[in-house]
Amino acid sequence: MNLAPRSPAYIALLVALGSFGPLTMSIYTPVMPSVGHELLATPENVKLTLTTYMLGFAVGQLFYGPLSDRFGRRPVLLGGLLFFTITSFACSFAPSIGGLIGLRILQGLGAASGSVLGRALTRDAYTFKEMPLVMSWISLGQNIAPSLAPTVGGFLGEWASWRATFWFVGGFGSILFLVTLAGLRETNKFRSERIDLSSLLRGSGEMLRDRRFLGHILPLGFAFAMNFGMLAGVPFVLQESMGFSPREFGLIVLLSVGGFTLGTFVNNRLVGRVAPVDIIMFSGWFHVAALVGMAALSLSGIVTWWAIVGPHMLLSFGTGMIVANANAGAVGMYPRLAGTASSLAGLAQMGMGAMGTVAVAALSVVGSRYIAMPMVIGLAPFAVATVLSARLLRGEPRTPKLDQ
Repeated sequence: MNLAPRSPAYIALLVALGSFGPLTMSIYTPVMPSVGHELLATPENVKLTLTTYMLGFAVGQLFYGPLSDRFGRRPVLLGGLLFFTITSFACSFAPSIGGLIGLRILQGLGAASGSVLGRALTRDAYTFKEMPLVMSWISLGQNIAPSLAPTVGGFLGEWASWRATFWFVGGFGSILFLVTLAGLRETNKFRSERIDLSSLLRGSGEMLRDRRFLGHILPLGFAFAMNFGMLAGVPFVLQESMGFSPREFGLIVLLSVGGFTLGTFVNNRLVGRVAPVDIIMFSGWFHVAALVGMAALSLSGIVTWWAIVGPHMLLSFGTGMIVANANAGAVGMYPRLAGTASSLAGLAQMGMGAMGTVAVAALSVVGSRYIAMPMVIGLAPFAVATVLSARLLRGEPRTPKLDQ
């Protein structure tokens, strides 16, 4: 297989690389209560397996980009895929919740390779003007696997056990490794001569002082905090409090993830007609509306699945509008440091995503009468921050600094 840049096979690889990180999270969510039952763990400890995965994913963002800027995309990607595959299979043999928590950190470190290098490979092949539309279509494709994954995870959990979800993602990682090994050629045209930590810090510092760069990655990170916080809380609300089975949960949650698909599709229609920065600034209000709606339904005493899934779907819709534009804007501004820019964007996503799961887990002790309120209270600050941080883009130019 020849994965030539800009070819359909190359785009398929970009979709797959961006998919396996989210797939690993979403396929696991339906079986989280089962993990607690088998390993005799509390819901809070089980949620930590999601948090530590994202922490590992966040830390991994710091290394793969700079390494690929120096050594090339292909060898670094192959190493990350191999590490992900090994740790995924290791998770399936975890004997205790403590062991699983530790292994999930390592699995996240490996999974970060796909996310970081997928964005860098996109920047290698497409121009800045092409990137918002290309990334939007890639994001739509990437959403198919995570959308179906909860259903697959629910069936695997009932048919075999929660351990089968790790067999599945380990097999997926193996296939990606073999395809990359056989077909991908090096795409980095601006490879640095050495890893210079001081230069890396200067480059990162320049990006983090750039108001436009922050205006892209901060709304992206806050949006992911809310989505991953929901991923941590919703399985326990629907299964432990409402009595749905893992398989039923996997089917119901398709509606929630479908919100992201719809948001990405609407964004595809808007790109070229509306400036990407305007889409980012407007989309955060969907998150605010979703949490207000969930709070109103909960405080009204409405305890039903649609009172949870409906607002979750609206929140996911807003995130779908942000992701492609924010990623394209952040990475496209610095083509010669695309790997490093991709790392910082990924760090914002997964680092703040982990904060969202911690916020929901910490507030899970709130009384059971208003079952959705822990999620609302824990995630409300992130919704406000999404709207406020997007204001950094107000009045700024719509064109990148192409000389970087």
